[in-house]
Amino acid sequence: MKNKTTAGIFALVFGGLGVHRFYLGQKGLGIVYLLFVWTFIPTIIAMIDGIVLLTQDEDKFNRKYNPEFWAAQQNQQYQNQQYQGQYNYAGPPPPQPPRQEYAEPAPAGPRKDPFQLTADQHYANYDFDAAIRDYRRSLNVDPRQPEVHFKLACLYSIHEDTDTALYHLSQALEHGYYDFDEIEKHDHLAFLRSTSEYAAFKSNGYRIPAARPAKSPDSAEEAGPGAPPDTLELSDDLITQIERLAKLKEDGILSEAAFQREKQKLLRS
Repeated sequence: MKNKTTAGIFALVFGGLGVHRFYLGQKGLGIVYLLFVWTFIPTIIAMIDGIVLLTQDEDKFNRKYNPEFWAAQQNQQYQNQQYQGQYNYAGPPPPQPPRQEYAEPAPAGPRKDPFQLTADQHYANYDFDAAIRDYRRSLNVDPRQPEVHFKLACLYSIHEDTDTALYHLSQALEHGYYDFDEIEKHDHLAFLRSTSEYAAFKSNGYRIPAARPAKSPDSAEEAGPGAPPDTLELSDDLITQIERLAKLKEDGILSEAAFQREKQKLLRS
């Protein structure tokens, strides 16, 4: 549990050293403060941080810095409201709907990628390595997912892997992620934003400069010379076949090389 008063005092007293950022779990920003402490700019910014933290609403602070505690608190409030509503009701019980012997099945909604669902759970539980693994599996099925690329950029920024984070951020933008405000403010991108590579990326219109590699460092060995572009149109049937191949690979029936070979055959057909 982070305490906003403690964080505010750290910011006002030791803010130039980034102590409040380390306390809040923002190690990337803390390192930036330390690197530029000699300029006194971090000290000025930290004083502003301290005032903001001390005057910030408790609920808003917990939602940002104590998400698990905040979620449990909201759940408890909801249960209390349900309990009070149950025993404060006056009058006859509400009419019950007629019993149906057969219910029509609900229309099928858009199919959700199971890899992305498990990756989101790992991310929420701070199991970042497992989240990266499952997000990459999701991209094996469909590489045109801007939200997945954005989350991978955040995760690789946490790991301070600049090249991979920058690649996935560029892919997110290429495939339709346009929330630039989130890019400039998301805590998990703090390290990436502090790098000179990001500055060059931003000044180039949020595109990787031509002098830098344009393909993912973590998948460079997986793509063969005839690999199809990420913008291929994938039908539902093709996605289903690729998902089956991925499942066979996860079960150890197919090797990585065999999986890539069979996937390329499907994409070329």
